[in-house]
Amino acid sequence: MIKLKKIILIISAIIILGVSAYSVLDDPELRYFAGKMSGLKDMPDLSSKNFTIEEVVVGINSSTALTFVNDDILFLEKETGKIRQIKNGELLETSVWDFNVKKEGCECYTESGLLGITSYYSDVYVFVTEEFGNNEKTYENRIYKFSWEDNQLKNPKLVNILPADANMHHGGAMTVNSEGDVFAVIGDQEYEENLENFENGNMNDVGIILKVGINENVKRPSVSEEPDDHYFGVGLRNSFGLTFDPVTNHLWISENGTHEFDEINLALPKYNSGWPQFLGPHNEIEISKFNGYSDYVYSNPEFSWERTVAPTGLSFVDENWDEYENSLFVGDCEGTLYRFQLSEDRQSLVFQNPDLQDLVLNESDSYDEIIFGKNFGCITDVEYHDGHLYVISYLNNGAIYKIKPN
Repeated sequence: MIKLKKIILIISAIIILGVSAYSVLDDPELRYFAGKMSGLKDMPDLSSKNFTIEEVVVGINSSTALTFVNDDILFLEKETGKIRQIKNGELLETSVWDFNVKKEGCECYTESGLLGITSYYSDVYVFVTEEFGNNEKTYENRIYKFSWEDNQLKNPKLVNILPADANMHHGGAMTVNSEGDVFAVIGDQEYEENLENFENGNMNDVGIILKVGINENVKRPSVSEEPDDHYFGVGLRNSFGLTFDPVTNHLWISENGTHEFDEINLALPKYNSGWPQFLGPHNEIEISKFNGYSDYVYSNPEFSWERTVAPTGLSFVDENWDEYENSLFVGDCEGTLYRFQLSEDRQSLVFQNPDLQDLVLNESDSYDEIIFGKNFGCITDVEYHDGHLYVISYLNNGAIYKIKPN
């Protein structure tokens, strides 16, 4: 629940400073509250009349991610530590698993808790900031593997342990490719100057895209004899979304900047996102001077927002969506659902609008071309299943929406 002092803060900032809500809201809860003040609707709007949107469930608590097991939905409640199930379209009252998650330890918004989930057939993987210990609390970001049997999560196995030293930048998004390989992302934990993407950087398991559970004897990747074997990518600041293109099996990832240049990136193996040296696009001379780690390679974003919007979940669709078949959908925490047209080789994004052909959305640019939906509250996840696109709204009464062609 948004605390009174947060409400006073945002009202004071808007009235006294005369600035837009967007420029003061790094906190998604405040960003959402400003949206409600400006007339956020109860039901999202879609830009195309060829699609229908409906509520799957509403009134859920702080949901961050979902996955499908068969045709049932498992989704997370970040603050409560509960994994919940929607079966045959109905939300079951009893959770299927409960974690003891790290609670907010300050008045600020924190990014810890139950953060990510993905599945491959009956295998279910979960990313959680877990609290344990009695007198002195200890916290770790942990990745567990479960088996889904008889409508229950069973046989929990701890496969990876990651740092949980800060309130912010835990990441936690997860995905799986067509071969069953699982990947997760963890943010920089506010280390910045000690990230792995420096030439002499520390291997400390933050700011990375992780290959999950590739060695059952190594829980902490950085203590491996070959730690970078566990790292698919390095140099990330704070990502809340990653997904594989089902056609090319290439990984795409969203990235949150500081006060400028949020990004969408194509992350090929040995990818270096560039943080903290780089945010947003750079020219060839600047890139040639980039002092990166080992054989991890920096590449410019496929798209950037000059003003931060907090991009989160990403998803592809298929031939069931006709003319949108070759599209990438991306949500943000301002409640916008974007649609990006893929290039013929599906390794870049293409635009008709000249304003966007430099691959940067500047504040003065028009961008109706990429808007698919608005007024979702704060989107935390976007998933495609069986011809339908599912969108989680974290704060808009806590809802999961389903979008389908007419």
